[in-house]
Amino acid sequence: MKPNSTTYFFFIWTCFFSGCKSVRQNLDKQYVRVEKIYSETYNKSENKKVKELGWVEAKEIMMKNNLELQQAKDSLERAKESRAQIYWDLVPTLRLSASLSKALSEVGSVDSEDIRFNVFSTINFPGLINLYSRKYTALLTEIKAGWDLKLKKRQLIIRLRELFLEYSDFETRKENVEKTQLWSANENKKPAELLASTPEEILIEQQAFNLRISENQLSQTISKILGNFEYDWKLLADGIPELTYVDNPLDLNRTDKLGVLLRQKQAADLEALRLTEFSTKLRYFPDLNLGVSSPPLYRVGNGMETGFSADDLVFQASSGFSIDTSLRVTRQLKNVRRQIEFQNRFMREQIREQIQRAFLAQEELILVQRELELAKLRLETLDSQPRSTELDEIRIYLEKRFVLIGRVSSLQLKKARLEGGFWLLDEEGWMEEKEIENEN
Repeated sequence: MKPNSTTYFFFIWTCFFSGCKSVRQNLDKQYVRVEKIYSETYNKSENKKVKELGWVEAKEIMMKNNLELQQAKDSLERAKESRAQIYWDLVPTLRLSASLSKALSEVGSVDSEDIRFNVFSTINFPGLINLYSRKYTALLTEIKAGWDLKLKKRQLIIRLRELFLEYSDFETRKENVEKTQLWSANENKKPAELLASTPEEILIEQQAFNLRISENQLSQTISKILGNFEYDWKLLADGIPELTYVDNPLDLNRTDKLGVLLRQKQAADLEALRLTEFSTKLRYFPDLNLGVSSPPLYRVGNGMETGFSADDLVFQASSGFSIDTSLRVTRQLKNVRRQIEFQNRFMREQIREQIQRAFLAQEELILVQRELELAKLRLETLDSQPRSTELDEIRIYLEKRFVLIGRVSSLQLKKARLEGGFWLLDEEGWMEEKEIENEN
């Protein structure tokens, strides 16, 4: 028996130290892993295939892969687990322990009587006030995490719609420049020919340059919001949600249908502060603590073996509190109350700002729509006029067209952002999304 115990002891000792590799060795392994991921990603990025993507499919990919959304879902899942853990903490736990006691000069003569083995069971009864506070906090955190997830989904869907409209606008402008046959012409020109370019050609070159930069930025943004960098995505304009807030403005006084989710988040922030104040006040009151102490369920050592006996169970109940002689709790309570006061003031100012911004946005949306229709009409009128062969008139035509195209593009994006702001507040506008979620 002695050789086996000694061999076991040294085996554990050897395994412990052999597993403790140097930090540099572990870092080198991680670096190799990162480098492999980089190489694989680079090889895939070199030969990206173009893939067309409609609105419905794009939204499904985003909901599945977007990291911001996954993070919000994980926060909700962790909140649910934390709430469930409160009850699991009441379940008795088991703990195994083994100990060896031997003089250093006699380590080589270890036998079974020198090893003690115990099995303990612990029952955890937290204070009743503490239990209530934890349960209330966990439930509030779970509800707030659910609202955060809904808000994140809305924000991403609105941003995806803006990207679809921005991509459609980009394709239109790119097509106009391609018609000039100068989209790739500079690649075949000699330096002397580039220096001798006319003002008209320089204007078109500038458009082409701006569009190339926009194309790269759009490609990066689309891949990031979709959470997928495997393809060169080509967004199709079909199926984009049509928003009619110009012709059918929201009734800003309908609180049951406007901004409910945002107000729910504000209410959750206020309740979190109120809970902090309540928990601080509870420190003035005694908490009732319950406990059960028991001997080991099973014990082996010194040649003896004992089992569990219910007669050795001891029930304990205690209650106590500390007198706030240092005024620490009092000052903490004052700080919390000041925070609540400021939070209420900030919330009121926030609501005033939201209402004023909504009124101004409604006026701005109508103005943007009028300016957009006027800019499009001017562009159509300009394109319908006969082309002149005079260089000065050609230059004027190109300059006007360049300005009008930029104007139309800017107004379309401005309109999309204003519409997205109203869509975020419009609870009825998300009823379809809620129905889809319920079906899934």
